[in-house]
Amino acid sequence: MNGRSPIPRLRWLARTLRTPRRPQSLTVLVLLAACAALLLRSSTDMDNYGDALALNLGTDMVGVVITVFVIGPLISRAQEGRVREHTRLDYEWFSAQVHGATSNVKVLDTFSNLFGPQFSERFYRGVRAATAHGARVQILLLDPDSLAVILRGRELGERSADIRRDILRNLRTLHDFARRLDQNSRQFLEVRLCSTSPGVTLYRWDERCLVSFLTVGRLSGEGVQLEVAARSPLGTFVEQRFDELWLQGKPMERFTHLPVTLVDAAAVRREFTCQFVSVEDCLYVSGPDLVTYLARHRLDELAAYSDGLSIPGAHQVFVVDDESELHGRLIQHFTEKYDASASAFVELRPPVLVTE
Repeated sequence: MNGRSPIPRLRWLARTLRTPRRPQSLTVLVLLAACAALLLRSSTDMDNYGDALALNLGTDMVGVVITVFVIGPLISRAQEGRVREHTRLDYEWFSAQVHGATSNVKVLDTFSNLFGPQFSERFYRGVRAATAHGARVQILLLDPDSLAVILRGRELGERSADIRRDILRNLRTLHDFARRLDQNSRQFLEVRLCSTSPGVTLYRWDERCLVSFLTVGRLSGEGVQLEVAARSPLGTFVEQRFDELWLQGKPMERFTHLPVTLVDAAAVRREFTCQFVSVEDCLYVSGPDLVTYLARHRLDELAAYSDGLSIPGAHQVFVVDDESELHGRLIQHFTEKYDASASAFVELRPPVLVTE
């Protein structure tokens, strides 16, 4: 027993102590422990068995302590500083990493082909598996109505196509994701929109992430992706940027749906959740139940309230003429945003501000 070096066994044990245990790993450990017990028992007839056993166990314990508490952390810190380059963003590969995530998944981008028709189903399966493991999934995209979208389009030039439509398509896919998840998994998925260009992109799974930069004339997914540890200097920098934008961002639901409360002359309140579009800084809502309610009431006796309105207070209610040019524009905007049709629109006109 004394002539056999303990180093290989120490390395194996150190790796075992640092990594999460799966059922297969526990089975292997039990079998190895049983084999070790049999070997020790078969060696009891050796001369000086007790001294030899104590010497080997003592040597092994010292090696384990050194490996786990000294060598292990040094290797981990060295690995955190390593940077692996990917020539492009492989969405299928990233979805596979998401599938095995157990703590968190983060995506920061203007918009992403990850949510496009070619890769969305694979990513959805990854999200469903990750959220089932209790992983928090945070997705942060640009607000389609923000100035940052226009500026990014100018940076891309001829490659820009229509970034706003790409983001809207992403949002419809993500809304469908949330709807298809079970109630337990849905609480772990959150999508927000930021109005400031991040300058970088982030695709993170657990303690690893892909980082890239928004460049002129090229989509972020087409450029080099740097795979780094989330706790590395670069990973920490991008993570801080993500957190800043996340805190400033608004939930996707506030972009897709607007809660509206109508109050009549008798102070009777009725609440609605409406789809909406904005045209020339005016807000228009649409919803069959809302239109039906308005048909039974006098508009001049109604006041509209909503926490989602930029100007607080009571808003006047006006039905848009379905033969007007404005109505045609609203249909176009609504179809672009929701990929659905609407026949009636209601303007929520803010109160007139009186200035001295």
